[in-house]
Formats: sequence, C-alpha cells, structure tokens
Amino acid sequence: MADKNNNNPLDELFTDSGNQIDPANIVNILKPMLRINRDTQKVLFTPKGMKLTASNKIILFVLAKKVSFIQGIATNEEVTPKEIKEELGKNIPAGTIDASIKRLSENGPLKGQSGKYFIPDFNFEQVEQIFSKYNE
Repeated sequence: MADKNNNNPLDELFTDSGNQIDPANIVNILKPMLRINRDTQKVLFTPKGMKLTASNKIILFVLAKKVSFIQGIATNEEVTPKEIKEELGKNIPAGTIDASIKRLSENGPLKGQSGKYFIPDFNFEQVEQIFSKYNE
C-alpha cells in the first residue's frame, strides 16, 4: 500500500476538470487572436486575429464558445451557423461562412450535431497544429 505522505506518481493522471484539454494550451492559441467580453460573451478579434482567414476565425469563434462552456458561463459549447453569422457576418459574407462550416465539419476540427457545431476535445490537437504557425 502506498504511503499517503509521499508524492504518488499516479496522482498526475487525475484532474479536477471535465475536459481533456489543458487550459494553458487554449490560452496560447486564443490570447494573441481574440478576447471574450466578460459581460456579453461577445468575441472580439485582436488586430492579429482580424488578419486570419474566414475558416480560422470560425475555428477560433467556436473555441471561444468552448472556453465559456468550460468556465461554466455557457450551458453548452455548441454553436449554430446563425450564431456564427451574427458574430462574424459583419466581416465575412454568409456564403463564405456556410461553405467554411461545411468544410471544417467534413475535414475537421469542427463536429456537427443536430445543426450545431463544436470542437471535440479529441480534435483539439488539430486546432493546435493549425495555429502553431501563428504563435512562432
């Protein structure tokens, strides 16, 4: 039996979080690109984030919604195309948003379910790969 006073290496396998993603990794991706208004939960792109492609802005928007869910602010992490258009439609044409959502859900990292989209934890590595070139 292990002594409870010693650091047990198995303790590293446990988490208090319900998700599989290290919050620091999410921050590393989002912080240079956007902010989330604490009161309204609106996503505000930084100048660097504004230069991204439509597809990458959509990925970041959906990831920002995941952050609100992880923080317990939102009741779910899923986003409808309508919500994406309301937030991003000022800068991205609706047709481009629809085509991007379709492509991102077919090839990843988005997953569609009942007309709503989210980034599953197991697809987060794909998100990290997409944005790794921006944070070098």
